[in-house]
Amino acid sequence: MAGIVAFYSHGTNNKNVIYYLAHSMRMLQHRGKAYWKMMVGNAATGAEGWLPADDAILRIAQKEKLHGNNGIGYLSKRPPPFQSMNHIWVAFDGFFVDTEKLHLHPYIGPARDSDSLFKIYHVFTQLLIQRKNAERAAEFLDRHLRGNLMVKSGDEIFAYRDSTGFKPLVSATNRDKTLDIIASENSLRASLIDMQFSDVLPGQLIKMSKKGGLEVLASTSTIKMMMDPFEFIRESNVVATVNGRSIYQIRKNIGKEQANFLSKELDIDSAYAEPDYTRPMTLGFGLEYQKHSKGFELAEGIIKDRYDDSDHMIDFSEQVSKNKLLTTGRSLKFVMQNLTQGKKIATVQGTIQTGSTTRETIYYLKNAGAKRIDVIVSYVPTVDGRQVGLYTQNRELVANKYVGEVSSINELNQSVAREIGSDSVHYNSPAVLAKGIGVPENNLWFPEWVRFRDYK
Repeated sequence: MAGIVAFYSHGTNNKNVIYYLAHSMRMLQHRGKAYWKMMVGNAATGAEGWLPADDAILRIAQKEKLHGNNGIGYLSKRPPPFQSMNHIWVAFDGFFVDTEKLHLHPYIGPARDSDSLFKIYHVFTQLLIQRKNAERAAEFLDRHLRGNLMVKSGDEIFAYRDSTGFKPLVSATNRDKTLDIIASENSLRASLIDMQFSDVLPGQLIKMSKKGGLEVLASTSTIKMMMDPFEFIRESNVVATVNGRSIYQIRKNIGKEQANFLSKELDIDSAYAEPDYTRPMTLGFGLEYQKHSKGFELAEGIIKDRYDDSDHMIDFSEQVSKNKLLTTGRSLKFVMQNLTQGKKIATVQGTIQTGSTTRETIYYLKNAGAKRIDVIVSYVPTVDGRQVGLYTQNRELVANKYVGEVSSINELNQSVAREIGSDSVHYNSPAVLAKGIGVPENNLWFPEWVRFRDYK
């Protein structure tokens, strides 16, 4: 799930809840066409496509009878992974683990034959609401959830962040105590300036209600931070902060550490971001690489695409560009040829998944006369779509075919470079990425199916 949010208004204006939900969902990290849903009062509405404008949202809310002083919502680039999301008031950001034996849980009852989400929802609400045992409810969720989960039950909303802190979760209350919010990232503070944001601690179970406002029901005593590294590459909004540090600065530092690591391997004249969200990494890379090469030119904008005007760090037009290329032979992208002719160019990519974006970049750079093209990847090799699977569900990942055939990132780089047509590829390693983020490597969660761990 891409982004989740919950609002609770202690006033009487129903429009406020609808407006704040719509505004916050629009501010969440993935814009453009998406799957979205809003659950307010005892009703819900949602669709696939562009999130409607505020006035249209209010008309939809009136038609669908969305009345109430609280609500939750989510926005996702991929369809709901569980059928039960269509009829229960739940939003989550992350994934579930160890679900194979859930049907044996003593409180599973009528949910025995349902999907994993409904099983977890049923047992959680049995423990929390029916048996009023917040500690056991939190302990149960912590065993099966990696990320955040929100549940709306009548006029109460519950939110849980798992004890590893895998995904960001924040809460806020406005100055006059009339509005509470829980959201998947604190970038909302840029527009909700009247609210004081703070992190929901890993392992905390939070309740939002008319009587108690925002209150902590349970808190885990043992915390082992295990964050999703893709939050720092693309998932979190560029204006957000994580652990008190700016996402923009972290991304710059990721580029800096890669430049330090790769300076002896590369001989390039300039480096450019493509797609647009890698601009911070490219800036950090360029500033550091200049120290190792006097002839290196710091610049940007060599490849231009069309971006969402509300956030220039998010590229929503990639598929539009590809469709135009397929149907007309032309693309939305263009290259400044005078900056590439006869030059050794590095293109900084956030990740290589299927390789289609990188191939398109290489195609245009070659047509513009680039002498050499090196690909620098901010993320580690992706051989399974479950971790960064917003765009890669049921699609072939470039690195996956080399599982069992190569033993290091060095060998994988050579294989993928041949496949996509570049002179070289340089994936990031978990150790270098962790250094760039500024945390110990064992605090980042890399799935066991990422096998290409180290450089030789």
